[in-house]
Amino acid sequence: MGEHKKIAGIMAVCMLVFANPETVCAADEYRTRYEVPAGERGDYTALIEKMDEYEVREGDSLWTISEKLLGDGAQYMQLARQNAALIADPDLIYPQMRLQVARTVYVKKRTGDNGIETPEYRFGTEKRVSFGILESGEAFANCAMYGSEGEVICLIRDKEPQGEKALADWEKTKQTIASYVQKNFDRKVSDLAFHEYEAEDGRKLYLFTYVYQPDDILKYYVCEGICQTDHIQAEFTGFDVREDVEDLVRYMLASFEELGENGQDTCSVNGYNIQIAPCEPWAVSGIHNSFVWVDTYLNALFEELSSEKYAAKKPSARERILDR
Repeated sequence: MGEHKKIAGIMAVCMLVFANPETVCAADEYRTRYEVPAGERGDYTALIEKMDEYEVREGDSLWTISEKLLGDGAQYMQLARQNAALIADPDLIYPQMRLQVARTVYVKKRTGDNGIETPEYRFGTEKRVSFGILESGEAFANCAMYGSEGEVICLIRDKEPQGEKALADWEKTKQTIASYVQKNFDRKVSDLAFHEYEAEDGRKLYLFTYVYQPDDILKYYVCEGICQTDHIQAEFTGFDVREDVEDLVRYMLASFEELGENGQDTCSVNGYNIQIAPCEPWAVSGIHNSFVWVDTYLNALFEELSSEKYAAKKPSARERILDR
């Protein structure tokens, strides 16, 4: 009974927060930015994204490398500073140099009342969003958000050794996930990419993104974000027919914070009974298997929308899915 009361309490808080009409704003607030005027940077969380090492090729310049990897050639001095031990003159680089590459991304800080807050943690969400249960077929999530930027399911639980190990050796975890996808979802999942960030306060955030496309009709963009605090592990799985859902998940992840006092040893959130199914063990212990969940949920949804009842209303499968 206590667990149900806690879940109901979270829902009540969310309904109060999101019913306020003054919280409506443009979706641009959740967009990740790579350039922010100096006078506005206090409104953003700065994240350093670690990227793969780059080997200089014939004809490369720091400008062209920066344009290719950072999206803006004018950021070439950032590359020069990151590799000061190798580069004495930014205009002079040589083939086969191996450059360390990182970039700064800016995520808007949570402001006002938008988001979810419990005595143990809080995080930001879209400012106009519904909160509740998401289910289709055998797929179920009892902490889900529905907004204009996509759907996000949340799994917030006590931090455990398996999750700590998976994130501590992120390189190995990336390889394990990539191998798992190739073996089990080779025809449905593409464009798998991994991201690792470090905030100014030392917090680390982990994301992986991919395109889920079971057939030629539709494709979904999926983003899984994971972070840990002293006692809590938070995971957000966002999916939508638009790529923008990645920015929303990054925003929610960057705003997640534990509210317990520093050094507190007894903080637990498992009593909130936040659940996701299916949740069978897979190749990576301690991290939710978003591939199986998204596949199960969307397969059931597609099957439902292929029925004669829905086909009679709208002959286009795409229109039926977008309506749903």
